[in-house]
Amino acid sequence: MQQYDFSQYFDHTNLKNDFDYIQLNNLIDEAKEYGFNTICIPPIYVSKAKEIYKDIKITTVIDFPFGYSNFNSKISQLDAAFHDGADEFDLVMAPMIIKNKEYLYYENVIASAKKTIGSKVLKIIIETSQLDNSEIIDVSKICESTNADYIKTSSGYGSRGADLKDIELIKLGAPNTKIKASGGIKTLADALSFIDMGVSRIGSSNSVEILKSFVVANRI
Repeated sequence: MQQYDFSQYFDHTNLKNDFDYIQLNNLIDEAKEYGFNTICIPPIYVSKAKEIYKDIKITTVIDFPFGYSNFNSKISQLDAAFHDGADEFDLVMAPMIIKNKEYLYYENVIASAKKTIGSKVLKIIIETSQLDNSEIIDVSKICESTNADYIKTSSGYGSRGADLKDIELIKLGAPNTKIKASGGIKTLADALSFIDMGVSRIGSSNSVEILKSFVVANRI
């Protein structure tokens, strides 16, 4: 695997609540230098990031981190981020929706989200740490049936991050949907394990360190 191919797995992420403009500039510079697929930033910074560097590809999070907002609020947040220039949208869905078996509501949110953002990329954060095995499979089926572009494991605010077992379960429920693994992926070994499992995207705030380790390991 070449360096560019490897770097394209990553959404280079900073979602901390003390994230300032200096750090935003640094994040953009790192994404440009190392060739990451997107930067993943809070929606309040989307228009600012485009102002700094109009060619940057931006992922933003919607209803982050717990997904507690109602239907109309979720769609309103998506619409605002869309008009600010975001390219990809990581939408948090509260695990309680699945635990209450409100499957139709879940389906309707995804369908409306897809309609709001058009051809842009929608990733659904299902928060695997809060779901049991059967619930992970069930919610993955919903995501696939409603044409979500990706199923994302975690917000990073659950009781744990991504786990390889989560990927197995997601693939059982949604064999044709791409997967984004996120939460606690800090080392090259972590990243390669998830890539070997078939994930298409990785969310990490440690992307630079992981890529540097990849370069050293491959003597690039």
